[in-house]
Amino acid sequence: MAFETSTLVNGEWTTRTLDVDTVLRHYDQKDKEATTTFMEVESAPTIGILTQTVIRSPLVHWILPVKLKDLETQHVAFIGDEFVQIKELRPDGHLWDVLRKENFGARIRNARVVGSIKAYEEDMKIEATQVKDEDDDVSMDSGEAQSKALPLGKAALPPQFLLLQLHTGDSVFLRLHQLENGKRTFISSRHRVTKPMLTLQPGIHLAVDPSSRYMAIGCSERLLTIYALHSRAQLKEQSSMGPELRHVESESIISLNGLIQKMEFLYPSPDDEGHTILLVLVVIKGKTRMLLYEWETGSDLKQIHAHSNKGHLLEQSREMPLLLIPLTLKSSFILVCEDSMAVCQGILQGSPTFIDFNNRIDMPTELHHGSGRPLWTAWTRPPRLPGYARVRDDIYIAREDGLIKFLEIDSTEDEFVKADNNIGEFGANCGTALACLDFEIQHNKSGDLLVTGGDSCPGGTYLNEARKIPTLTQPIPNWSPAHDLAIMSYDKGKKYLANGEVRNDENAPTKPDRLFACVGKGKKSSIVEFRYGIEGKLGLEMDYEIPILQSWVLPQDSNELQEESGSIFLLSLGDHSAALLLSSDASDIMELDATSTRLDLRFRTIAAATQEQYTIQVTEQSIVLLYGTQCHVYELEELLQLESGLGVPTGLGPMIHDAAIGEDVVIFTVSRGGCTDVQVLCPEIPTHDIMQIDDSSTSPARNNIRTVAKIYYQVTSLTIGQVEAGPFVAIAGWDEESIILTFQPIHVASQQILRIPYSFGDEGIPLESIVSMATASLLSGNFLLLCGTRNGRVLTLEICGSTLEIILSRCDCIGATTAILSKDEYSHSGDLFFVSCDSKVCALTINTPETSATSSERCLRSLGINQVWLTDALKPDLQQPKITSIARLPPNGLSSADSNLLLIAGSQLLLAELSTQPKAVPRQISIKGTPTRLLYSHTLEVLIVAASIKGGSTLLFIDPDTGEDLSQPVDQKTKESVEFVSGLGNTNERVFRLFEWPYTKDGKTWNFIIVSTDAGRLLIISVADQERVRDDLLRAGLSHLEVENSHHTRSKISYYTRHKFKCAEPVYSVTGFADGLLWCAGENLFCDVLDLGEKRFKRAAQYQLPSPAIDLSYSNGAIYALTKAHSLEVLRLVATPGDFQIVRTHGDPLSRASLHHAMVSLPLANRPVHLVSDKLCSMVGLWPAYNTKADTLVTLFEAELSYSVLRFRAADCRPVWDNVRISKGINSNTNGLGKMGAELRDPRKRSELLGLSITGVLSHYTFLDFKTWQFLRFIINLTIRSPSLCEFTYQDDPVPLDLAVEPKLMMHVDGDILKRCLEGRSLENLLHISHDTAETRKIFETFRELLRAADCGKLENNAPPAAYVDQAYAFLEFFLRPVL
Repeated sequence: MAFETSTLVNGEWTTRTLDVDTVLRHYDQKDKEATTTFMEVESAPTIGILTQTVIRSPLVHWILPVKLKDLETQHVAFIGDEFVQIKELRPDGHLWDVLRKENFGARIRNARVVGSIKAYEEDMKIEATQVKDEDDDVSMDSGEAQSKALPLGKAALPPQFLLLQLHTGDSVFLRLHQLENGKRTFISSRHRVTKPMLTLQPGIHLAVDPSSRYMAIGCSERLLTIYALHSRAQLKEQSSMGPELRHVESESIISLNGLIQKMEFLYPSPDDEGHTILLVLVVIKGKTRMLLYEWETGSDLKQIHAHSNKGHLLEQSREMPLLLIPLTLKSSFILVCEDSMAVCQGILQGSPTFIDFNNRIDMPTELHHGSGRPLWTAWTRPPRLPGYARVRDDIYIAREDGLIKFLEIDSTEDEFVKADNNIGEFGANCGTALACLDFEIQHNKSGDLLVTGGDSCPGGTYLNEARKIPTLTQPIPNWSPAHDLAIMSYDKGKKYLANGEVRNDENAPTKPDRLFACVGKGKKSSIVEFRYGIEGKLGLEMDYEIPILQSWVLPQDSNELQEESGSIFLLSLGDHSAALLLSSDASDIMELDATSTRLDLRFRTIAAATQEQYTIQVTEQSIVLLYGTQCHVYELEELLQLESGLGVPTGLGPMIHDAAIGEDVVIFTVSRGGCTDVQVLCPEIPTHDIMQIDDSSTSPARNNIRTVAKIYYQVTSLTIGQVEAGPFVAIAGWDEESIILTFQPIHVASQQILRIPYSFGDEGIPLESIVSMATASLLSGNFLLLCGTRNGRVLTLEICGSTLEIILSRCDCIGATTAILSKDEYSHSGDLFFVSCDSKVCALTINTPETSATSSERCLRSLGINQVWLTDALKPDLQQPKITSIARLPPNGLSSADSNLLLIAGSQLLLAELSTQPKAVPRQISIKGTPTRLLYSHTLEVLIVAASIKGGSTLLFIDPDTGEDLSQPVDQKTKESVEFVSGLGNTNERVFRLFEWPYTKDGKTWNFIIVSTDAGRLLIISVADQERVRDDLLRAGLSHLEVENSHHTRSKISYYTRHKFKCAEPVYSVTGFADGLLWCAGENLFCDVLDLGEKRFKRAAQYQLPSPAIDLSYSNGAIYALTKAHSLEVLRLVATPGDFQIVRTHGDPLSRASLHHAMVSLPLANRPVHLVSDKLCSMVGLWPAYNTKADTLVTLFEAELSYSVLRFRAADCRPVWDNVRISKGINSNTNGLGKMGAELRDPRKRSELLGLSITGVLSHYTFLDFKTWQFLRFIINLTIRSPSLCEFTYQDDPVPLDLAVEPKLMMHVDGDILKRCLEGRSLENLLHISHDTAETRKIFETFRELLRAADCGKLENNAPPAAYVDQAYAFLEFFLRPVL
């Protein structure tokens, strides 16, 4: 059927014949278009991201000696982009951490020291005179005078301040302040530059007058400002009214017509100290001119002008000076240029003259990078006595390749530069961070201690003695620049001990992944293993040659008392004891025989302790009591007879099994007749002066010996505690039903027995018998009992001080073997405990909070666990020894650390000094070349490093445990050793991509190493004789288990080039799939398939990209190409008959200078989320949208960071104690911190996403569901409006109660800001709970609703505010808990 229709076409009617099918098809297409128009567009999920810094960059730009306490204490400020680290020079010549500040919120652009030492000395003289006059008026004695003078000294301002110039335009003055609890903190004052300077990089030039009366801040061009600073007397007057000081008195802006190149204050003559001289080097119309500004102290800054608007023109050879060094003599200065050095004199007279020196050419050292001449990078002035410095000036100048030049300037010499000597090399590259300290060596000798931060390699402190070359005394870690990150993961089906032994117990902890990065440039480059915890610097080491079971540290007890007392190491051996004497300066250890000590060495020691004036030792057969020169030995038979009045039973001789020592009491157990007697010995110590007692080694003592309890179960541990009612003994044991805890008061007959099931909480966490215990008192009157179990758990119980019942309990997993606890009796920073488990040492810190309704649970939550990482200055790649015993050394004035430990590793004794705070403790493996890419091979169990060695590209196979290079390149045909495999060894060639490709065909798998280079090479590397490699790994594992502390030496791994591609353009990236390889050369993406029949690759497909793909990945048929300039391209590899085709499916609508890409599968999204980082310090989350007219990658969130992420990696790196469980009572349900949050309900099931920047920053990323993001974003909005938490970047506007999801930057939550709120416990202040106003009520109501939504409504609606705040803290603690 057909019909005709008339249609108007180009103004004329046209008749057409149509059939019914044509008409129906037309209207069917109309219906389809209408359906498409009204179809719902797929909405993207709402996901936020939480970022937090795990390890900060070690890069140091300035090292400044500064007097922040007094003139005797030598402090050094290490200043980087975002941190200030104060270190102190101790008597042993090492720098130790004092305090660190990181919460600036902005980058540090420049830094200087402000403060006149001369003004401080005069101030101290005035104060001393005032105190003396007051003493004369009231006729007080000298002791009272000193006590009155101390507060004046403590209240006085420090001699100097740190001046920081931030990117925000703030000038920050920092000083140290000591709190009542002994801790130190920073007090800051700030001054903001004027608005015209804010757009011109203010502070890129910063100078301080030698008298600290003026400072100058210069921009990159056109503007500088001179500031007059308040005198010390004025600052003291301000400090009496409050902690914040106003340092700036007045200011004046000076305009210039060019670029500011250098700016420094010159030194006036000694007889004209009121004279101020500012020298500015300005580039005007391509010419460098010296402008000079002079004025007298107190002059009006508005009247300051340059001598001449044109200034003094510099010669062309000096137009670009590297360094401008002001000299203390004749207002002269040194200009250091690339190829010359010159002293300038006479500038004040208007006719500057230059005297050249250093005309010789110093050849580059072996550490030099590049082909040009090495540049001079830093200078420092060593401290000298005033008499010497009156006519002389000494200067150290360092070159980038480590060369050190020493200049001696003498004003009495005609040549002025008296000495110009190269004194040696640092052994490291040197950047801009250089300082010099005065250090006194033994025998009244002295030397200059040079401190360098290192450049592309570790820095260090170098001691320069007269007529000697500088020697390294202490390395300073530096892991920047970082190039690549690799994860060493373990077989998740096996459970490992810390020493690598496999344990079949299904409840044993899984070993965390290890993180390695290739860092540095040149010969000092290395592979760094990232570790976080407490550093233990090893000192004296000794091998006793007999296995040691346990050790104690006691004060010196020798029959021949010496003036300088040391410490005695009491060692418990197999069947007896031994005593070693440590010298007072910890430089020597000698063994004592039985005649040189009053300790009992006949039997094995069970316990030992020092209590004020007396020392007690408990052995298997005796108890020794030492007080002063008196000694009494209680033989076991004597103790049993005194207690019972009966004879000792016949049969096996009784022995002491367990013992605990408290104040004036000793508790010990003896097994007799099927039960265990718990006995107490209360010796009565004479109270009169011990110096009046006659010396007698067997002086009798009155004693109280009795049995306090009879125990009919197996006793495993004892400890003594103290409550308000008096001392008690806690007895741990077990039977077939449960673990048993008995609390027995020592002076009361009552007894409390608690039974602990062998499974903890509702999750059934397995517990075994308790083998060690320790106690800690709480402010509430309760106490904590820490119990170490046989299966590596630490059970922390809060016990009621009156009823001795369990209130709260917490269970932590430290390892899989016995956990031995010991308390640090000398700790000043809260309760500190050490636990040894799995041959490692961990420090447990309990921060007891103020009393509150829920302070008990907060106390258990605040328990911090950090592993102790031992380091050796001479062995940066030190493997951790297997520690079996820990003993704390008492503090002494000569110690270099607050905590010194005696560690036992088999038969070895190790002395270690602990850092005060947890920090990054990297392990460095030297590779003697510049690394570019890093890979961990699971098949070979080695780190594969692509590096440039002696200018040639090669591969290294590094054993991650020993650091040994196992690589052996061979020829493919002859299998003979060669220097480089075919395709590598090319000069100045860089490896772009390195990965391991498993190729499987017909049930067989071949593992290849794929390498791509910037020279257009794509190499397929094979390992020769992989069966031999697997056998070698098996033998290494068996040798490790059979012999203690043995390290099987692995054989070399031979490798050769099996196949190679060559093209004209760089091969930027490559990845593998089941049939072949995908690789990008230039802008072309190639797909090559391996043909097994012809044994060669065939080209299957090719695709033109908009820009080179710097990263390629393949998953389920999709190709993800991260292009260099056009962000992420999503392609699909479509298989066609006999061929492949590459089709584009998605793309980012925005162009980005991309760096790396990671694909993350989330339960929050129905398809993977793509993370993309770029060179502009930005990171975005992209989500592919489907069923739209134009399928694109939708932006879910965006984050602006202070660094660019070079690599994303996923790792199961959290410590074994990450999964915390807290329970009310012991049998109730556990409240696991791991149960919070919708996205991270079970942290064990998901890997942690990490990012590494080129500056060495290691960061962590957590994806947030909408409700969690709302709550955390609200806390961020409160925090960034707090001057106390964001003191330099806070916003002064109302808190928004409605949270917007646009722009996508709002979906970013900065965990570093949240951490400030958590550490300062600042939620109460942010919420203004104590202020009852309409605004604060709205804020708290919003806070409560968001918290209930994020926490799934666990809290009741009418709960008190304190309950909400505590739950919020628990929420923050979960998301911000340690990652390493």
